[in-house]
Amino acid sequence: MKAGQIMTSPVLTVTRDVPAREAIALLASRGITSLPVVDEDGDVIGIVSEVDLLRSRVPHDPRAHMVPHRDSSDPPRTVGEVMSDAVVCLSENADAADLAEVLVDNRIRAVPILRGGDLVGIVSRRDVLRTLVRDDEAIRAEVRERLAAYAGEPDRWRVSVTDGVVTVSGTWTDDRDRAAVTNLTTTVPGVVRVHVRRG
Repeated sequence: MKAGQIMTSPVLTVTRDVPAREAIALLASRGITSLPVVDEDGDVIGIVSEVDLLRSRVPHDPRAHMVPHRDSSDPPRTVGEVMSDAVVCLSENADAADLAEVLVDNRIRAVPILRGGDLVGIVSRRDVLRTLVRDDEAIRAEVRERLAAYAGEPDRWRVSVTDGVVTVSGTWTDDRDRAAVTNLTTTVPGVVRVHVRRG
């Protein structure tokens, strides 16, 4: 499965001079966690997340503390003051498994997706999670459809799916045939693992 299959597109963006309050309103109203920041040419120059926009923005309530806090400086006013300019972007052809690793290993909420140098989408943790809860019967139906198209016959292999783990049983012409079946099955959204068996 590739990033382009699960990305949200078109993607909502902001520029660095957009007021922070406007970015907060966009995140809250759209139910998203991050916004790519682009320059006047539409190139990605950063990303702004909920965490970036929350930092230093909520004042301490003196009724909740024995020792009063002094929130001395005013919160940042623009996206450019709070955005992260160290942004990880991936290609629309990137493997979704690699994309998930980038999200987890870098502890980030979303990855902008590029076609060449152009921003074409964004993938969040939630987008990846959605692929993991796809109904087993829907996965099975799509696997069977792809394998039937490959084999030129509908019932050459038996397919079972449990919690996203697919087992394909049947006979194989050779190792290339077996590898093709494995690869085709792996690309179906929601597939977690693939087992191929003779018989």
